[in-house]
Amino acid sequence: MPIRGPVPVKLHTKAAAETLRVGPLTIRVYEDGSRTENRVSGVLLEVPAGKSGPPMHWHRFHDELFFITKGTMAFVTPDGEVTASAGDLMTVPPGAVHTFKNASETEDCECYMTATPGHYVDYFRMLAKATDAGKTLTKGDVEHLMALFGTFPPDVESEP
Repeated sequence: MPIRGPVPVKLHTKAAAETLRVGPLTIRVYEDGSRTENRVSGVLLEVPAGKSGPPMHWHRFHDELFFITKGTMAFVTPDGEVTASAGDLMTVPPGAVHTFKNASETEDCECYMTATPGHYVDYFRMLAKATDAGKTLTKGDVEHLMALFGTFPPDVESEP
């Protein structure tokens, strides 16, 4: 049912953001999709100097936007690397094989990331919970969690 009448806006502050730790990454969840009927979510990814994000993958259903707010982030694709600096935006549509890493060995990097649909934030929550007690996930563990959210390694075909 469509929303009728006035709908309040909401300020999301860094201090109130849900903070998740996944390996070396800190993920601050500002909007998890609960106020947008899961149309979009927004998180801040903090990637320490010299650290990488997830293994190379692609998404069947969701779009991602990465807006670099601090430092430089390298986006790795089968075609090579593209380095984005503060103020740059990277678009990752469904089907695009990618990963990312901090492009600097000395400076931390931050980027604001959106996912559409918004419920993809639950993937980060599941990863954080699975590694909370210091457990190291196997490749199979990671691929299982990714598959729950329509995310696959590059060798999985995009069409059935």
